[in-house]
Amino acid sequence: MDAPEFDTAPSGARLAPPIIVVDDDPVGASSTLATLESGGYPGVAEADGDAVLRLVRTALTRLVVSELYVSCSEGACVVTALKQDRARLPRLRVLVHTRHASEADTAWALAAGCDALVPKPAGAGVLLREVRRLEGGCQEDPARLGARVQ
Repeated sequence: MDAPEFDTAPSGARLAPPIIVVDDDPVGASSTLATLESGGYPGVAEADGDAVLRLVRTALTRLVVSELYVSCSEGACVVTALKQDRARLPRLRVLVHTRHASEADTAWALAAGCDALVPKPAGAGVLLREVRRLEGGCQEDPARLGARVQ
C-alpha cells in the first residue's frame, strides 16, 4: 500500500498531518472520521492492523485514534505495537476510542500505553477536546489516564 500524500496542499501550503483512525467496524470508522473532519482534522481510516503500522511509519501523522482490540502481526493490539515503537515514533500519540469500556478494557488500554481513552458513544465535543489536547503536544497526564474521559 502506497502512503497517501497529505503533506502539501495544491497551493503549496502545508496541511496538518492526517489522523489515522483504526477501527474494524466501517460504521464506527466513518463516524469517527466525520467527527474529526467537523473539527477541522483531516483523517484516513484503516481496519487492518498491519496496514496501520505501515501507514503510521511512512506518514507524518502525530495522532492515531484507535479501537482497542485491533490486532496486528507485531502483537495482540495495534496500540501496543505503536506505543512500543518509541524509537521510531517518539511523538506519536494514541487515543483509544472504543466500544469496549469495562474496567478490564480500560486497564488493557492503559497497559498498552494509550495517551487517552474516550469510550463510545461519546459526544463529538468530548472526542474533539481530547484530539485538540493531544494534537497540541500536551504531555501525558497520568492522573487523567486512570479515569475514562466522559
